[in-house]
Parts: sequence; structure tokens; C-alpha cells
Amino acid sequence: MGLRLVAGLLPLWLAACAVSPPQPPADDAEEAWRDRVAELSSRDEWRLQGRLALAVGEERWNAHMRWQQRDAAYDIRVYGPFGRQAARLQGDEDGVVLHTREGATHRARDADGLVYHALGWRLPVSGLRYWILGIPAPYGDLEDRDLDVAGRASRLRQGGWTVRYQRYDETRRPALPDRMTLEYDEIRLRLVMDDWRMDP
Repeated sequence: MGLRLVAGLLPLWLAACAVSPPQPPADDAEEAWRDRVAELSSRDEWRLQGRLALAVGEERWNAHMRWQQRDAAYDIRVYGPFGRQAARLQGDEDGVVLHTREGATHRARDADGLVYHALGWRLPVSGLRYWILGIPAPYGDLEDRDLDVAGRASRLRQGGWTVRYQRYDETRRPALPDRMTLEYDEIRLRLVMDDWRMDP
């Protein structure tokens, strides 16, 4: 791994080690969890900017990300060094389109399958739309989960992916994840959310 890539990933690794301040325990963590899932499941307009570090086997990438969600429609843009757009994924109920840096355009009905076909590795776009809010996707079995004392997810396991939440942004109501890690076989994706914008 080159020194430049190590330098780029080091802030993400250090940030993921940060410990969240203690949270007041909920009177009933399970009830708080159910209320949280119900509230965030109804929020379908939001935007975020963040950073990602992706490891697939021995390969490593890091990039910036912008995600805009409006109802079922999403627009995900990934930027490499110097703000250069590396990929753009746009989708809704009718299908998904992936634009690559090389100028290629790929279309499909399923985002997860399209990413795997075009890039050769899995990225759980459909599940991530919910996991990034700290809740399980409404389809597929939730295989396992752990809650913190405030009734928020500290770990989810769904669709073969293990999602761990290292920290929540306490300035927001409800609090939203700002440090998380996803793992599936040899894939490891670390996300740091720098800026959340959620409509009421």
C-alpha cells in the first residue's frame, strides 16, 4: 500500500477509534428502538456528505461521497482525489443507472446486482439506504442486532452483511450515525458522515 493511500486512510482509522460520550439509558431500550425504527423509516428525504474507505481483499480505495435521497429516488456520487467524480449511481423504483469515470453507462433493475456486474464486488446499495440511518432494511430477515443503552443499533446483521456503529451524531434528533463499518466476506467498508441534512 502506497504512503499516499495510507495517509489518506489514516484519519478514517483514527476517527473510527473515537469513543462516543456516554448516553443516558432509555427507560426501555426495546421500546426506544421500536420508536426509532418507526420514525426513521418514515423519513424519505435527506442528504449527506461523507468519506468512505473500501477494502476488498488486498485492494484499497478511499473517496468522498454525496448521497441525496428523495422518496424511492437516490443520487449517489463518489469523488476521488481533487474532487474528481469517480462514479455516479442514480436509481428509483424503475431501475438504476451507473456512470463510471471512464464514461461508461450501465443500466439494470437492481442496484446491488448492477454494481457487482460492473465493478466485480458487492456493495449493498439497497440495504445501505436504511443502514446508514441506523435501522434495518424493511425487507429480508434481520439476522441479529445489538442495542446500546439508548435503544440504538450498535450492530446489525442482515443479508449477510455485518454493520457496526461506532458513533452517533448527538446534535441531531433523532441522533444519526456518523461512524460505521460494513463487512461481508473479504469486503470491508468504513463510512464517516461529515454532514447530514434531513428534512422534517
